Amino acid sequence: MQFSSAQARGKHPWLSGDRRQLYPHSLQFYLEPPTENISLVEFESLAIDRLKLLKTVENLGVSYVKNGDQYNSKLESELRKLKFPYKALTDDDYEARRKDHISHFILRLAYCQSEELRRWFLQQEMDLFRYRFSQLTDSLMQKFMEHVDLSFEALKT
Repeated sequence: MQFSSAQARGKHPWLSGDRRQLYPHSLQFYLEPPTENISLVEFESLAIDRLKLLKTVENLGVSYVKNGDQYNSKLESELRKLKFPYKALTDDDYEARRKDHISHFILRLAYCQSEELRRWFLQQEMDLFRYRFSQLTDSLMQKFMEHVDLSFEALKT
């Protein structure tokens, strides 16, 4: 009997070549769950970091007008302190994108237990997404829209 590994079948392109294929853009819709194995220590660390991030988003959303100048500057400052990938990252920042992807799915699992938890999680993730999207340059917005296959025509102001 012969077994073929996932590597041999080409399921994990990052093992054989360019890992950037997994995360071509720093912003994600989190459509595909992660498939790699991680240690329990890393699992816990990623979950705690993401929870701190979402709690920060929640706290600032209560204290400031969301997406206002004060909110954005305070959130940027807090996110920098948390050392979490929150902005459009360089093309080769695989580890930051990986952390963002895996940590999202860890908390997605943890917060699916009740409707109230789901609502809280979705609200914080949407607020974080709005902030991150608003921080993109026009060219990165265009790249993201193409990546997620959303066609639109930019309005001239």
